[in-house]
Amino acid sequence: MGLEILDFIQRFRHPVLDVFFKYLTILGNHGEIWIAIILFLYLCRKEKRIAKFAFFSLLFEAVLISIIKNIIQRPRPFISNPVVSLILNNPSGYSFPSGHAASAFAVATFLYLRNIRYKNIIISIAFLMAFSRLYVYVHYLSDVLVGSLIGILVGIFMNYLYEREVIK
Repeated sequence: MGLEILDFIQRFRHPVLDVFFKYLTILGNHGEIWIAIILFLYLCRKEKRIAKFAFFSLLFEAVLISIIKNIIQRPRPFISNPVVSLILNNPSGYSFPSGHAASAFAVATFLYLRNIRYKNIIISIAFLMAFSRLYVYVHYLSDVLVGSLIGILVGIFMNYLYEREVIK
């Protein structure tokens, strides 16, 4: 079932979409897009504490995803279907769960719950980031859904800590 969904998405490939999703997904390789957003918030004087917690969300998610990936060790879908034409260099590491989706939703959920300006744009970027991993054929739908769920839970947890003033 997993490859069928990815193969269906491949029917809609287009050179413009290839470029868009390739570079969007690259911006999430090490959380660059989220780090840029967090840095911007940090530079805004009134948003420093929110920026710190958003960064903690990113770190917490990264550690959690790394542990899960090394326990599950699921191969990426292009390994199961080597005839697919990738628009990225073959990424290393395991497939489950999607770290891109987890980081996107960890930061976006926390920022959304903090009701920051442009929260809807940030959530939209998170959805696009998660979808990009399917479009570029490096994750199964279940990888992206679980990664997104983990990210959402991390964002909710960080918001809980923020509201309890656990860290000043």
